[in-house]
Amino acid sequence: MGVPITGQNGLIYISGTEITGANEWSLEISQPTFETPQFGDTSRRKVTLLSDWSGSVNAWLHQDSKVITNAALAGVSVALLIYPTRLDLTDYFSGNAIFSASLGGGATSGVSRNATFEGDGNLTITGFS
Repeated sequence: MGVPITGQNGLIYISGTEITGANEWSLEISQPTFETPQFGDTSRRKVTLLSDWSGSVNAWLHQDSKVITNAALAGVSVALLIYPTRLDLTDYFSGNAIFSASLGGGATSGVSRNATFEGDGNLTITGFS
């Protein structure tokens, strides 16, 4: 049994550039289904449709890296690479995604940038043996 991974050592790349100041990410994978009832059935039957994946990335805004905003402005899918921990670079999620972004801050907080993304094609899951 391995040691649980904490989020403090995550590592995220968008368009081949590390997201400086990243501090949170999420990834949702779904298998939409629809029911296919037939006469005489006593239980529900379901068929899966195309799988889908999406998620989010949050980071502090740094002057040296505006990759999240640029990905949202690109208007096309860009490469995404998520390492749950930089202590083991053999376990990661990768694929192309289409981004949307928001930025904000306040008088008593740092400026943050937040992005949501939708997968464009397959999500590859490597490692995690």
